[in-house]
Formats: sequence, C-alpha cells, structure tokens
Amino acid sequence: MRTGSWMIAGGVAMLSGAASAAGGSLWHYSFQNGIGEYLTGEWDSPTGGALNLSCKDGRVAIMTQIEGQAPPAGSRLVLVASSRAGSRDHGFTTDAQGSVRIADAAGSAAFRALWADLRARDIVTLRYADGRGVVLSLAGAQKTLPRAPCG
Repeated sequence: MRTGSWMIAGGVAMLSGAASAAGGSLWHYSFQNGIGEYLTGEWDSPTGGALNLSCKDGRVAIMTQIEGQAPPAGSRLVLVASSRAGSRDHGFTTDAQGSVRIADAAGSAAFRALWADLRARDIVTLRYADGRGVVLSLAGAQKTLPRAPCG
C-alpha cells in the first residue's frame, strides 16, 4: 500500500456511507444545447470541489474546481481514482482557462482510462500543481457515466 493509503481507505468508507445515506448517486447528468454534462460536487462553492466532464460531438472538456477555483492555467491536473483495490493517477495539462480539452474523447487512451476508473472506483482526488486537493465520491458514477466515454 502506498503512503497515505489508510487515509484513502477512510475516505472511501466515509464517502460511501454518505452516498448510501443520501439514497444514491452523487453524479448528475444534463443535456443542453448539444452538450452532455456529467457533474459531481458543488460548482462555484467556496468549500469542497467539483468535477465536470462536458461532452460535445466527440470532444470533451474536463473542468474542475477546488473551493470555487479552477486549476492554474498551463499546469498539471491530476485525478487519482481510488478504491480498496488500489489507486490510479491520471494526469492532464490545463489550458489557459484551467480546463483540459480533448478533441477525440473516444480516441484518447488517457481519457478512456480515466472514464473507466471513474466508473469502477469509489473516490477521486483532484490535485492541482499548487498543492491544493479535494476528494469527491464516485457513488453513482457507474450508473450515470455510460460504458463508452461521452456515450
């Protein structure tokens, strides 16, 4: 087990319990103006974090916030999908707006791996290059996110 894994296991148990108590999914899907958005967390919140995967015509934008702020422009965004079975890091470089844009979601091995892990794991930790981080539950992601990325 990696250093800090005990913290991940505790976070998994705590967040899984919160989702069960709330009665289900912490993920939401909406479709508007040709854009499908998969969202967890609370956007523009001064506390906590949020993850938004926006899909349109095979393209995807990965947008995150920690305490209401996007990651620094042109920096490394790391999403760590974890469960009791282990963790996997997924790193992406942000654009000038602090988002990650992928022109071909289905053709991107990195994005397909992230999508699969979001569906299969219990929590995702968002980490910014400046040291900020937040843990989000993946409760309900398997039901909300289709098998095929942006499907």
